[in-house]
Amino acid sequence: MPNRQYFNNGGIIGPDNDPQISAEQITTFSSSGTFNPSAATAEILLIGGGGGAGPNRGGGGGAGGLLHSPSHPLNGSPYPVSIGGGGGGGGGGPQNFPGSAGGQSTFDGHTALGGGFGAGHGGNSGGGAGGSGGGAGHAGGPGSPGPGQQSPSGPFTGHGNPGGGGGDPGAGGGGSGGTASPRNTGGPGKQFDIESPTASPSQTHYASGGAGGRGSGPPTPGGGSTAAGGNNQGGGGGSHGPVRSGSYPGQGGYAVFKEPGGFAGASGVWTLSEVLDLVAAGNWSSS
Repeated sequence: MPNRQYFNNGGIIGPDNDPQISAEQITTFSSSGTFNPSAATAEILLIGGGGGAGPNRGGGGGAGGLLHSPSHPLNGSPYPVSIGGGGGGGGGGPQNFPGSAGGQSTFDGHTALGGGFGAGHGGNSGGGAGGSGGGAGHAGGPGSPGPGQQSPSGPFTGHGNPGGGGGDPGAGGGGSGGTASPRNTGGPGKQFDIESPTASPSQTHYASGGAGGRGSGPPTPGGGSTAAGGNNQGGGGGSHGPVRSGSYPGQGGYAVFKEPGGFAGASGVWTLSEVLDLVAAGNWSSS
């Protein structure tokens, strides 16, 4: 009889036929493109572009909305992936214009909203709504925070939070993992291990909010000190001083597709029912 091994799928492997095991496949997008799946499912992370910050003691930009599905079904066809750009930072001058909202990212009919803009120091003290809301500005008094509007979409869970309320200094933008706390820091990003092997997972923060402006001192890009998002991961821009200086733009959106590995077939592999049929017909070789 041949030397056979039994698989958990009920197959039998002949003596000269080794199984083909496919490795996990991770595909990322920091700009728009086409995803060509090789598996029937994938874990997916989709993030909108981060909002731009307001200048001076303005608000930080909100992080792009974040959508996550642990096992999204795929039909084998190519999928267009659209990645939203980061919002521009607000200008200085007497009116201290607010930043701009981030662009939305889309996949298979699902949309991750762009982050809300950070308010300017004066003129417009309220943060903008978005996936996560932008922070309010100083404006001589508290301004209203931008609300977070990212909601679930089909099999995707949605993550977005409001920005911080205004005052002096400006408030931070909301992040996918929470609102700004303390008020002038960016809201934290949410952690996932989607870009690391399942056998040795490593957590990464995604979509943090931008810091609020302090009116003086060094620039403060990205999120809070412990939750800054990396490049092209939807983090809002941080405003900075001194007075009437420029501000940071939001980071562009991002998408990650993690397809599982596993048994991919082999020549000479038969199901048990096929073996029984061959034996009954007298066609199963024992050599």
